Amino acid sequence: MMKLKGKHTILSLVLFTFGFLIAVSYQHTKALLGEQASDQEWEKAFYYRQQLIQFEDNNYRLQQELDSIRQDILQLEAEIANQVDTIGSAVEKKTSLQALTGELPIQGPGIYITLKDNNFVPSEENINDYIVHDRHVQLVINELYSAGAEAIAINGQRIFSDSHVVCIGPVISIDGTQYPAPFVIEAIGNQEIMKESLELSNGVVDLLVNEHIEVELGKRQVIKMGARIG
Repeated sequence: MMKLKGKHTILSLVLFTFGFLIAVSYQHTKALLGEQASDQEWEKAFYYRQQLIQFEDNNYRLQQELDSIRQDILQLEAEIANQVDTIGSAVEKKTSLQALTGELPIQGPGIYITLKDNNFVPSEENINDYIVHDRHVQLVINELYSAGAEAIAINGQRIFSDSHVVCIGPVISIDGTQYPAPFVIEAIGNQEIMKESLELSNGVVDLLVNEHIEVELGKRQVIKMGARIG
């Protein structure tokens, strides 16, 4: 019996020791696995953190590029606006010049001066001394241009830089078209300056009257003239 009891004691001691070793081994293994899991989670968190930092850097860089592009667009819009103003001004100037040269119609305030043959001709006088000649018309045209006239027309026909006014008997030919008296000369421009220029003492009007030409002078708020044809 004593021998059997001793064997039981030894067996119990062996089983206890074995169980203790298993328990310690289990706890150690569990601890190792826990550390590994923790390391993996840390590495994963670090990876995502780096990705977030990289994303924020890229976002900041893109925002800087966007701001730069916006500044370029604003500058471009300003330049385009200036170009539009410049082009608009150039077009307006070109249109104005075309109107002055006769390529386009023109209208504006101005004056008119009517030249008529004198109705009273003494029997002993030469009738040619009492009618309107081309030199009378040309005298008025020259004075109007000197006073700043922008455009001139005679009996509705516009005069250009290369126009010819020629006296043919009792009529005047303007670029091949004949007109009898009276001759209505219209001029677009500064009304006061042109009128005062014609009415100067010993000026054009006085000269015409002294040469027996009937003269009528006045203002018109709107005078229209067509463009050159052909």
